[in-house]
Amino acid sequence: MMVPERLTSAGGALGLARAALEVAARYSNRRKAFGQTIRAFQAVSFNIADALTRLDAARALTHAAGRAVDANGLSKRRLVSEAKKFATDACWDVCNLAMQVVGGIGYTNVFPIERMVRDARLAQIWTGTNEIMSLLIQHEYFKELLNDPNPPRLSEQDAEEAALEDEKVYEDDDMWTKGW
Repeated sequence: MMVPERLTSAGGALGLARAALEVAARYSNRRKAFGQTIRAFQAVSFNIADALTRLDAARALTHAAGRAVDANGLSKRRLVSEAKKFATDACWDVCNLAMQVVGGIGYTNVFPIERMVRDARLAQIWTGTNEIMSLLIQHEYFKELLNDPNPPRLSEQDAEEAALEDEKVYEDDDMWTKGW
């Protein structure tokens, strides 16, 4: 059940982030300061651009994870964990950027941003915390990487002196490991 729950968490976070961004963008188009709409100011327009970029990247990863689940792909557990982690973190970032654009009135119930920020925080700990997602992601990655019977070309061999195996230190034999 964790795969559909986590994918649903990612999707819900996308919807929440989209709504927060829309509130902030519409507000920035109506709110005026110094004789112009605040969206004309670089700081505000950059916040909108950053929020939109994070939202689009999270949406793409979530869609890729959904396609992997539909295709019953081997890496679906990793991708779903990545989508949940990235989408909920992006949602948190987008909601905070929206709060920054809206300003102090965002803490009131005149706009829904305050509630959105609270809900975004919950998304990061719901259906497994994002720290647990990081554990799952790295675990699944190492399992894929180290258990591949036919790995692709090893990029490690691209170094000029890659053949000098004696120069590669994989085990530290210094004073710290000897209990000094």
